[in-house]
Amino acid sequence: MKIAISRSSPRFWALYLLLHFCFLLTVLFVFRWLWAEIVGKKYVMDLAEMAFESACYAVLITLIKFIRYWIGKKRYEKNPVDRRKNNLFRE
Repeated sequence: MKIAISRSSPRFWALYLLLHFCFLLTVLFVFRWLWAEIVGKKYVMDLAEMAFESACYAVLITLIKFIRYWIGKKRYEKNPVDRRKNNLFRE
């Protein structure tokens, strides 16, 4: 079953940004916690710093994906191509 998602809507890009932010924050937290366990020294985790790093990376990733989507959309509008799988029954 396919779920129709409109990549043109701002809600999609907000959700994309939020998911990347949560994922990156979790990854940073886990890796820093593991590093603290391996090193064995007392390490105080700064959640605000991790959130800022995650937000920067999430914004960067989302911005790059949005620009690639926008360029692809403009390129398709300029030169539309029949992208159907079955080429035997063209009209």
